[in-house]
Amino acid sequence: MPVQRDVAAARAELSAATSPWGFVARVLRPGAGRLAVAVVALGAAAVVHMVLPWFLARIVDEGLVARDRGALLSWSLGMFVVSLVNPVCYVIGYRQMALAEAEAQRRTADWLTDRLGEQAGRDGRRAAAGDMVNLVTGDNQATASMHSAVGHGAMNVIAFVLGTVLVWRIHPWLGITLGLGVVATTLIAGPLLGRLQRRQRDYRDELADLAGQAADVTAGLRVLRGIGGEQRFLRRYRAQSRRLRDSAYRVTDPSSWVQALQQAVPLAYLAAVTWLGARLALSGTISVGELSGAFGYATGLIMYSGSLLGNAHAVVAAHVGAGRLVAAFAPGRGVPRGGGEPVRGGDLCDARTGLVVPAGKLTVVVADRTAAAAAALWRLAGHDGPDSGVTWGGRPLTALGPREMSGQVMLLADDDYLFAGTLRDVLNASDDATALTALDTSCASDVLVQLGGTLDGAVTDRGRNLSGGQRQRLTLARALAARPPVLLAVEPTSAVDATTEARIAERVAAARRGRTTVVVSSSPLWSAAADHVVPLTGAERSAAGGRDGLVVTRARKGAR
Repeated sequence: MPVQRDVAAARAELSAATSPWGFVARVLRPGAGRLAVAVVALGAAAVVHMVLPWFLARIVDEGLVARDRGALLSWSLGMFVVSLVNPVCYVIGYRQMALAEAEAQRRTADWLTDRLGEQAGRDGRRAAAGDMVNLVTGDNQATASMHSAVGHGAMNVIAFVLGTVLVWRIHPWLGITLGLGVVATTLIAGPLLGRLQRRQRDYRDELADLAGQAADVTAGLRVLRGIGGEQRFLRRYRAQSRRLRDSAYRVTDPSSWVQALQQAVPLAYLAAVTWLGARLALSGTISVGELSGAFGYATGLIMYSGSLLGNAHAVVAAHVGAGRLVAAFAPGRGVPRGGGEPVRGGDLCDARTGLVVPAGKLTVVVADRTAAAAAALWRLAGHDGPDSGVTWGGRPLTALGPREMSGQVMLLADDDYLFAGTLRDVLNASDDATALTALDTSCASDVLVQLGGTLDGAVTDRGRNLSGGQRQRLTLARALAARPPVLLAVEPTSAVDATTEARIAERVAAARRGRTTVVVSSSPLWSAAADHVVPLTGAERSAAGGRDGLVVTRARKGAR
């Protein structure tokens, strides 16, 4: 339970973010403990790395130049012992950093799943498949990589500051040289990073569009071939691909300059420090050992200063990814998390239409406009925000959060998705007996026979190896197998013949007896099996568009 509360709190934190940096901060917060350990360990590794040239200077001056064997051995032994700390610190630091990053990616992926469900429920739209792929993979990964950027950045800053101080102790001019190099690098790299950020954002958008087109073409390839639309979509895909290529070229301009600086600046540091140190050594201002130390510090700074620019590159990518994640679902405008006790039973009431659903009954809603009646069921399922006007047992439906609602109320729509897998996986029942009962209740036993008479039969993506009627009955069977306390269904038998529809209505009424079931259907076969029939008639939508255009005109109760 504590772990579940922590996960829920982390998701709520992500949903509260309204800016890219706010989102990044919330991604980092749950893994702050691991990240702190990583920063300490990598910082210690950086200190060890930068201290080694100091030992080298002592070895040269006090051992080799002074021809003191004892000093040579003691300083060499000290250097060896200190160097053993380095790999241990790296292992600890990188392990904690990688674990924190992986956990952040998982949390964000879970949050995306929640937000996608809330968005679909809120406005009936579905996110583009290609955009979702890029959000879950590229943008999520770039944002989570801030853990590595923070860990590496702290290590690089510690190493660079310590190295500069140690070089300054050898001679102030050497420290001044490094300081001027940092200022020059910042002045050059700053504008480049800003340009890179803008162009990366454009590139990510173009990539999402192209991935979305690819997903759409793949999903509808049969239809495209049937109507001869392959070439038209191919031309569109190629045009979008060219735009993506051009956008990628625009990204490479500032990116290549950043990469060039990443390679050139450290070498410039090394050359400047070595040249100046050699001049100072020749003039006798510093010793040979101090020259060796300065060269060692400069060599270490090659790695750390170049890595700092790489960190800046990663931060830009994380900011772009976080911005896309924040914009994708406009966090904070979805269904609020409920803080009260779960509602247990009671009538469902929709204030906008006056629809009242008695608890434990089969209610059939007969409407002259199915779309508006379906919208009422969207609200009853808790997908219309805090101002939906829906109550359950006399309490606002917002007393339940989305996850609690998913266990209490299930909405069955005509566009529900069938994922690829075995029939057992598709039904997702608690056991095989429940799955078989659900298939029988929905008159979908022919699906079982067609797939080899076993629940291990394969259902392809979207149920393409089934007919339209079979797909509809299979989605109904999946909903029945879940046994939700409240089941809301929109035209669940519109694709079956009258005889089959009559059997399904009778069996569903019997199977769901004692549980709340609402079916939107104009078929008299469902009305005949219902405990409660609610006709809704159309009305002109108001100018403000505040009503669904449906009102309850009369209600009929009767036993079957």
